[in-house]
Amino acid sequence: MKDKLVPWPKKGDQLFKSDVDWWHNACLNFLPDQWNLYAVGYKRAADLLVECVGQTRRHQDTLVYPIVFLYRQYLELRLKELIRNGSLLFDIHRKILRHHKIKELWMQCRKILEKEEFGCSSNDLDAIEECIHHFSEKDPYSMAFRYPTDKNGNRTLPGLTNINLRNIAEVVERIASLLDAASTCISYYLDI
Repeated sequence: MKDKLVPWPKKGDQLFKSDVDWWHNACLNFLPDQWNLYAVGYKRAADLLVECVGQTRRHQDTLVYPIVFLYRQYLELRLKELIRNGSLLFDIHRKILRHHKIKELWMQCRKILEKEEFGCSSNDLDAIEECIHHFSEKDPYSMAFRYPTDKNGNRTLPGLTNINLRNIAEVVERIASLLDAASTCISYYLDI
């Protein structure tokens, strides 16, 4: 789409349709449980953006916001999925999670991951918790990387001047390695 003169929208344009170029047609709602697809999609999008920055060595100052938002959204969705499915597996009554407080979600998720079925050491969980706390300090409600100011007009990321995108991608990849494995394990146990 670069280097082409793009016309303005015209009446009758449709955003949500399929077309003959099947490789652009994304399939939705084909699985009964979509939590994993959503989580993986946000992480993959962030990974691709980091890869783009690494290859082009450009756009890091504008792409940082969607990248960090996408990684945080991945973590939030994965934690919610683990809480939801882990609660089903262990017959734990939990109310529906309708907030974005990643620190609170982690505390609930950790209780599930501490069960011996998953083989997670407390050092592994402590390492994840430390990273979740970093996210929570900078972006407790999933707004700081979505908007430059809060509802009162205050900057959302005061004092933060640099984020190494390669580093955040590597750290989230390590976290995802454990969380995704736990998700797969819980899904397997629920299936049997």
